[in-house]
Amino acid sequence: MFLPITLAIDYGTSRIGLAISRGSLAEPLKILPNDEGFFVKLEKILVEENVERIIIGLSENTMADRTRQFVKKLESHTKIPVQFVDETLSSATVHEKMLLSKKRSVRQQPIDHFAAAEFLQEYLDNQISA
Repeated sequence: MFLPITLAIDYGTSRIGLAISRGSLAEPLKILPNDEGFFVKLEKILVEENVERIIIGLSENTMADRTRQFVKKLESHTKIPVQFVDETLSSATVHEKMLLSKKRSVRQQPIDHFAAAEFLQEYLDNQISA
């Protein structure tokens, strides 16, 4: 089964986590600050990685509203199709995995890109099994 190159975005008010898949495996890519230069950096990544699809993690309540506003801005910067996926438990799952890590330095780093990889992998698995 062909899977397009997909970028996952874990939107946050301070940081935005990115993950990518070039097949059936999601990989954390990077964390970018949510600042005025974000879209310039994102556009460069979209071109460099030949991204064909973008998925955005959608949580609940106020954060869901902010994420939808972010997507409106995103859609003005790219023609790549954007799709929402449920990311409600992705950060909690990553935190749980990090707690199992024996390295303290790993447990204390930002997890935004790992959360994006978590919900991207779930999305890919669902695409393959569908």
